[in-house]
Amino acid sequence: MERWKDLLKNDPTDWLLEETNPSARYFTLVNLLDRPMDHEEVVAAREAISESEPVRKMLEAQRPQGYWGRDKRPYHGVTKHLITLEHLGYQGDDERVHNAIEYLFAHAQMEDGAFTAAGFDKGRRGVIPCFTANAVHFLHWFGYGEDARTQKATEYLLRTQRDDDGWLCFERVKKTHACFWATAKVLRAFDVLPPEQQTADVEQTRQRAIELFLNNSLYRHHSEFGKIHPSWFEFARPLFASTDVLEVLELLAPYVSAHDERIQEGLQMVLDKQDEQGRWPAERQIWVKKTFPIQFEEEDQPSKWVTLHAINMLRRLYASPGDRSPT
Repeated sequence: MERWKDLLKNDPTDWLLEETNPSARYFTLVNLLDRPMDHEEVVAAREAISESEPVRKMLEAQRPQGYWGRDKRPYHGVTKHLITLEHLGYQGDDERVHNAIEYLFAHAQMEDGAFTAAGFDKGRRGVIPCFTANAVHFLHWFGYGEDARTQKATEYLLRTQRDDDGWLCFERVKKTHACFWATAKVLRAFDVLPPEQQTADVEQTRQRAIELFLNNSLYRHHSEFGKIHPSWFEFARPLFASTDVLEVLELLAPYVSAHDERIQEGLQMVLDKQDEQGRWPAERQIWVKKTFPIQFEEEDQPSKWVTLHAINMLRRLYASPGDRSPT
């Protein structure tokens, strides 16, 4: 029996496979059960995602210009919505998704590849690495990985790693240390790069960032906000700009030993949140504007999303070296 299964108090697979949530079913089939993309159950789940109520509501709420709601700022009016569609597993060839992405390129991407949350006309004051990193991730998801504009954004991330091995929170603010949230998002962006883009520069940059997390027990760092933010220890999905111990562990899992002393505290935190059915709860509400067209899982209730990520982390962490791979 695989070691990671020993760490589950029960098997939640049937619960994760319920057809009432085709998105969770899809990721369970692909990430936990290793079904190939052409498997009939995977194909059916993907088709069900496209017709699901959350996806339909998200797409129907978009304005013709490519953004959502009244907020034309690229981060608030576009990025969170594309992150959510990706989170739901939607990959349909829909003109509305393409319009949103082209809106981002036209209104948010700077000449050097960075994305600005404030909008291109506002200048560089809104350039934040987590925005650029999240954009790289969903651009690959929606089929823009080979686009020169996406590759320019990746190159920007590679150029802007600090001497302390992380990335700044805001480019325009003079900080004395890296932001761990931004650093986690950059690692997540690197995970989706195809093999031909996993260059020596990417590997070196990734390894430096991994060591930064490991040497700070995953989350202990000099926070510009004072105390360590509580969201590090309150798991929920989807994540936008923030991160948590679970996401960091999931990102590090393919590159670190399960016995590394530097991850044991964080690993135990994750395991301690599991219930007797082998499920993990949503411990906080993900903040979205009141005009956001869908709601996420109920707080303090078992979460299929958190459970999926927790189990995926364990699988990656305890996989044999030859079987390890990013999500």
